[in-house]
Amino acid sequence: MKSKGSIYVAAVFAALFFYFGYQWWFNPARAVKLRLGEVAGALSIPTGEADIARIARLVRLRGFLADDLHIRAGAEDLNSRDAAVALAASWKPARGGGDVHFADVQVFIESETAAHAYLAVELTRTDPGSGQPTVDVRDASVSLEKRNDVWVVTKAESKEIPIAR
Repeated sequence: MKSKGSIYVAAVFAALFFYFGYQWWFNPARAVKLRLGEVAGALSIPTGEADIARIARLVRLRGFLADDLHIRAGAEDLNSRDAAVALAASWKPARGGGDVHFADVQVFIESETAAHAYLAVELTRTDPGSGQPTVDVRDASVSLEKRNDVWVVTKAESKEIPIAR
């Protein structure tokens, strides 16, 4: 015969299992972070990328962006998904590819269909002169909406890093 203590312990472990399972699988903040990781992957250019792979990467990127996307990066102001994909297609690192990574991602779920993220965009590429990797970091703010059960980027704004004088 089992003691009541072991039944309570089993119930607590089951509750913890379901709680963490929910947090891992259904948490909208996790889904938004996953989407942002996919966007960063689609923006990254592998070394020696073939033309067909480049086209496939840009098509994947297009699927992560809303039709009415608005991007502001410094003086650049883009008001469509096609303009953003064209800008991404025109970026070709000098040599060695370029890796885009989103770091320090903070996600705020505003509703079931809206989220906002603050993050640091890290661009790592090879310096053509020295051959050494260089990292450029910019702070950014990204708004996402859930459309047709898929999170898409609707707005992105680059923040300049303050320069110490």
